[in-house]
Amino acid sequence: MEWDDSNTRVWRGRGASVARAVIPTGFRELDSYLPGGGWPLGAITEIFVDGYGVGELALLMPALTALTNVDPTKPQKWVAWIAPPFVPYAPALRQHGVNIDRLLMIHPPPGNRSCLWAIEQVVRSGSSAGVLAWVAAVDDIILRRLQLAAEDQGCWILLFRPASAHQQRSPAALRIRLSQSEAATRVQIIKCRGGRPGVVDVGLDRDVSGSSAGTVAK
Repeated sequence: MEWDDSNTRVWRGRGASVARAVIPTGFRELDSYLPGGGWPLGAITEIFVDGYGVGELALLMPALTALTNVDPTKPQKWVAWIAPPFVPYAPALRQHGVNIDRLLMIHPPPGNRSCLWAIEQVVRSGSSAGVLAWVAAVDDIILRRLQLAAEDQGCWILLFRPASAHQQRSPAALRIRLSQSEAATRVQIIKCRGGRPGVVDVGLDRDVSGSSAGTVAK
């Protein structure tokens, strides 16, 4: 593994000819399990939840902080939130170090097709370092198009999806399911390119987990 800059790492798998960039999750127990030590950039990550509020946003806070606080001498990019079910709460995001000036909120017209179209357009524009999107149904063809767009632009696409969708085939580099255990958020790794399935318990700050991690209900 080699450092690419202060926020991302370049992982070269055993015998790999192509380097893959990652961004640390900020949680040692999870970084030690994921190839390269972080979230895969230039790829899709799918997060499956039974309902919001199990720590899904708290789990992303360190990475969001890193993506929104890049070297000012480098091109500034957005982190787009597409169809979020909650209204972001700026003071909480600031408290965790997120630069809210680099967040772009997009509310497409109702309907899954509008949301998927918006995701693809944002990624292909090259204007965003990361895209967080809340989607319900999406077929394999669309996922493959999004994966190719992510690879072309080096963009981190993170899709929040219903837990029931985890059985669907997907080209995503990482697929995880979140649930709450007694003292932690349980991360079930369903698929991990270059790694293996498994379960990791991550201790999160309950004051910022799920819907309270920088969001308020609509």
